[in-house]
Amino acid sequence: MATTMTRANPKSLLAVLLCVAAASVLPGSSAAAAPSQLISQTCSRTSNERLCIDLLQSSNRSAAATSVRDLAVVAVTAARRSALRARILALELSHGARGAAVAGRLAGRCAALYADCLRAGARAVGRVSYMPEPYDEGTADAVSALRRFPEECEGMFSEARVASPLEKVSREVEERFGVAAEIVRLLG
Repeated sequence: MATTMTRANPKSLLAVLLCVAAASVLPGSSAAAAPSQLISQTCSRTSNERLCIDLLQSSNRSAAATSVRDLAVVAVTAARRSALRARILALELSHGARGAAVAGRLAGRCAALYADCLRAGARAVGRVSYMPEPYDEGTADAVSALRRFPEECEGMFSEARVASPLEKVSREVEERFGVAAEIVRLLG
């Protein structure tokens, strides 16, 4: 028996895909899974529990975490990914800022700051991953110090009295590194 295939209407196919995507992010769906007990217990001890849960659940690696140290590595890595997104946005803005020379130059300087942040973030991930027992306060300080990069970026725009097109992403990076530092401090 031969099966015939008809070409699907692209609009119908798009509508089906949108429905499936919307259903996967609705509360109660499998994509919006509840945090594990370890994540819940850890995040309840931070200053921003919701952000902590979002940060940790942004990585599939958190599901396999068996200790707060594992979660700390996931948190610093995830915060570092947000710094990478900020750097990419800053680079795009620096290259596409025609007619806004000051904003373009500042975005370029922010891109350089975020490159430094990514290098320091990689070192911080290594420190958290291989932190000796007993707890080393310097490791949490190193993670917390990563917050200065988005602060410096926003400070440049503020000093120049130019509205920052990076304000939202810089705030997100700063908050994420703050929560990651809190998780690292829980190791003590």
